[in-house]
Amino acid sequence: MKPLHLASGFFSVLFLVSAEKGVLAGEGWFLHVTDFHWDYTYGTQDWSCNDEVTNHGLFGDYWCDSPWNLITSAVEAMKNATEGRNADFVLWTGDNVLHVSDDKVNIDIHDQILGNLTNLLRTHFPTTPVYATYGNHDYYPHNQFPPHNNELYNRTLEQWKSWINDTEQESNFRKGGYYTVKSVSGLRILALNTNLYYTSDKVTAGIPDPADQFRWMEHVLNNSLANNEKVIVTAHVPPGMAPPQGTRFMYEDFHQKLNSILYRYNEIIVGLHFGHEHNDNFRVFYDDKDKPVLALFMAPSVTPWRFKIPGVTGKAHNPGFRMIKYDQTTGRHLDLVQYYMDLPESNRLQTPVWKIGYTATSDMSIADITPDSMDAFIKRMADPDGEDFRKFYRWRFTTVDHPSVGTCDRSCHAAMHCNFIHSSKMKYDQCVNRLTSTGAPSSITLWNIYPMLAPIFLSLIL
Repeated sequence: MKPLHLASGFFSVLFLVSAEKGVLAGEGWFLHVTDFHWDYTYGTQDWSCNDEVTNHGLFGDYWCDSPWNLITSAVEAMKNATEGRNADFVLWTGDNVLHVSDDKVNIDIHDQILGNLTNLLRTHFPTTPVYATYGNHDYYPHNQFPPHNNELYNRTLEQWKSWINDTEQESNFRKGGYYTVKSVSGLRILALNTNLYYTSDKVTAGIPDPADQFRWMEHVLNNSLANNEKVIVTAHVPPGMAPPQGTRFMYEDFHQKLNSILYRYNEIIVGLHFGHEHNDNFRVFYDDKDKPVLALFMAPSVTPWRFKIPGVTGKAHNPGFRMIKYDQTTGRHLDLVQYYMDLPESNRLQTPVWKIGYTATSDMSIADITPDSMDAFIKRMADPDGEDFRKFYRWRFTTVDHPSVGTCDRSCHAAMHCNFIHSSKMKYDQCVNRLTSTGAPSSITLWNIYPMLAPIFLSLIL
């Protein structure tokens, strides 16, 4: 294997849409980036590529994980996006290792990948704290995060401890890869290791509370409630039912426990920010009176990699990252600006072209991105042929122009709509059945015939 190294950025980033400048007093911004998935063999061995690539673009290919040129460009674009509106912090929600079998990597390679990306972010954001969490691919062997101290937790802590900047939290990180900190504005960050609950993690199956994270989480949130703190929850693997196959990424007992804690403390949780799904997505959690109480956002990935499983191939999508405006006093989420790289154009011009895909308040016609506003947008997307849903379906794949995206038929819309509003498998399935009960799905695939197989395959590759 060729040595891993930190390449210096040398491309100027071309923004085709000017960024909004400045914020009002008391308003701040933070960045969210996820799923870099660095393929250091891109252009040589192409370990991550799911199809043959005959013309390797400088910034990557839709079939492959990210080359280093794409990764450095993304971080440079993040830095450029903060000009005139400095970010208070960065959320980095993991999955940095390429999609590859365990026999091609080892703990030293995983550690080097995490180290190179850590150095890249620290170089571009020397005075901005980065609140980083693991992705399921970051552990070696992949997915098998243990509920106790191990070598990778120790190595990563040495890289991230200046960001965490709290010696009391070091024991939590060594124990389970989780921690909590207060941001400069007083917002509490709850950085979880939800990979412990992932259905591909065979080490934690059947353990009531892996690494005591649930107990610790309740303790932190209870103290935050008593101290009138507002909280952002961030991690990699999200709760809920992911379209298009309605995949629950967590073991059911862990999923229910996590959701119950989130519901219990919804008064102080102002946002949930996750990765893992690679596509732009969000969910709203409702109380027993159907009042929206929590909004969960999944950021699209930096990697443009398309998955392939029997009968289903993932759709093309552009690399992306986002900025979120928030009220520094209350934590209320005010807006979301989604950036994306036009991958074909960037490869054609041999220079990175980053654009704004959408700004939530103006393009969704909502007041902010709180649960009430996101619920209002969901209601407007109830029409599968409506303009609002058509816009979101395009944003879902990071504004890509590719034939694989196609149109979203009635069964596709049902999967998306039910994902927005239901966090339990039973209610999600009932919702999809209700919306598709008047006729057969428009397309027949392996998953229409054997729907129970989809979560198994997807949990193995994402």
